[in-house]
Amino acid sequence: MAGDATIQAAIQDLIQAHASFADADVTLGDYRVLGRGSSPYAVIRPGSFRSSRPGDWSQVQFIWEHPVEVWARFTGDDYSTITTARQAVVDQLDAYPTLNSTSGISLSTVRTSSEALYLWNRGQARDALPAFVGFRLTVETVEERLYAGSGEFS
Repeated sequence: MAGDATIQAAIQDLIQAHASFADADVTLGDYRVLGRGSSPYAVIRPGSFRSSRPGDWSQVQFIWEHPVEVWARFTGDDYSTITTARQAVVDQLDAYPTLNSTSGISLSTVRTSSEALYLWNRGQARDALPAFVGFRLTVETVEERLYAGSGEFS
């Protein structure tokens, strides 16, 4: 059984394994990384889910949706740094469709969930260039669970 924390950790491990990202710059919900470390950054947040019983009542399929925000320092009109970082995350996760054989995961896919996002430093004038540019991706993961022999199915 995978669940939310296991899936988040698997996503984090895979992004950290890519040469573009330092381990410390890939976090689970900690945006403070943007104030330290080196660009690019990835912030993985807890996911929402929906479930269904596609077959036998003891079988449950969870479809998790985990937001992954990829950020880079904004240097002006050149978006090559952030689009390269975003593509690195997409390619890395697409190369591991079961999140590196995470137990219970039958498939994961990645999609872009936003246009470019911008962040300004606290106290920075709004007419100044933003400090960071980013994109929100969604990692959709299918988890299969079998409850045969437990609960009402024992």
